Amino acid sequence: MNRTMATKVALGAVALVGLAWFLAQGRGTTPGRPRGSAMLPALEDRAEEIGAVEVLRGNSTVRLERNPDGSWIVATSESYPARNELVRALVASMGDLAIDEKMTAKKERHGELSLAWPDESGKARLVRFLPKDPLAPIVAEVVVGEERFSPDAVFVRQPDQDQTWRARGRVQLPYEANGWIDRTLLSLPADETTSVAFDGIAVSRPAEPADAQPGMPRAPWTAAVDDAERARWSKEQEDSARMSLPSWFERLEFDAVRRARVDAAPERQWTVVAELRSATLTMTGHAEGDLVWVTLSAAPREGAPAAKAPEREGDPFVPDWAKFAQRTSGWEYQLPSWKADTLRRLREAPKVPDASASAEGAPAAPGMPPVPPPMAP
Repeated sequence: MNRTMATKVALGAVALVGLAWFLAQGRGTTPGRPRGSAMLPALEDRAEEIGAVEVLRGNSTVRLERNPDGSWIVATSESYPARNELVRALVASMGDLAIDEKMTAKKERHGELSLAWPDESGKARLVRFLPKDPLAPIVAEVVVGEERFSPDAVFVRQPDQDQTWRARGRVQLPYEANGWIDRTLLSLPADETTSVAFDGIAVSRPAEPADAQPGMPRAPWTAAVDDAERARWSKEQEDSARMSLPSWFERLEFDAVRRARVDAAPERQWTVVAELRSATLTMTGHAEGDLVWVTLSAAPREGAPAAKAPEREGDPFVPDWAKFAQRTSGWEYQLPSWKADTLRRLREAPKVPDASASAEGAPAAPGMPPVPPPMAP
């Protein structure tokens, strides 16, 4: 090989090396990342820069937005308040993800780790941390795939790169919009309710005797029916009301929430009013097909003790009713089906035996022989 040819081969080799380096900087390849390094470097340090979070899954998008006071709302659920601690947990858990092992860089194999994107199946999730300044670049984004446990790990990749990774850690990432919302409206102590009125009947807690001792069985609640509604309440329905209504507001949750439709308010079908030791609580509702939507209002009782936060998370407590009224004003809540069915069952007409049936020839009770007709004299 002459000198000219050797020079050309050398130059060609240099060019190929340069081309390979150039391609390595673009989409589809990733420089080596040491084990233990952060998947999303400095994410927690930049938390104050984040103005919105988007979680895309399949064809759905949940968008969270930060208010000027630092609280968060679920913008895609008509701006209902989000649980701020869940947003903080998401940022912290994403920031804690540490590279553990390099996985496939073949795009056609992304689906095996639930990292294909776009992904109509809904297995992959794209999480985007957006800046407060809409003109600023995205703070961070990552595709989240399958999770592993013992030890905790999750498969991830950056959406502009084909290289995938197994990262140590566990991501705090609710799948649906409802997962970002506190769906418990009330969790009251058992002795807070003194009476509940519904559709012409009122059940009331009996007065405690002066010599009552802790742990003594309490007298059953009493029921009173309006004279105008007496024909609509059977003895069985009264007994059912005494059993179900006293605890109606002790645990009140919802399945969905929306802005109240004040411009097209439907006719009220149900009204439940609870007299509490600290407030008067009113729930009005209507049905839309099989669903029941309700609104709530609360009037604090004058002279009631100040609200106290629960000693432990999840314990029943009496809320600050002024704040409760402000928080629930303007919203409609979808009751869980079992909760709505309680009211439906109370208003079902009692079954009346067929008066035309007579003892003679009537069906026998289960397990008993039929009664023969009387013999002719």
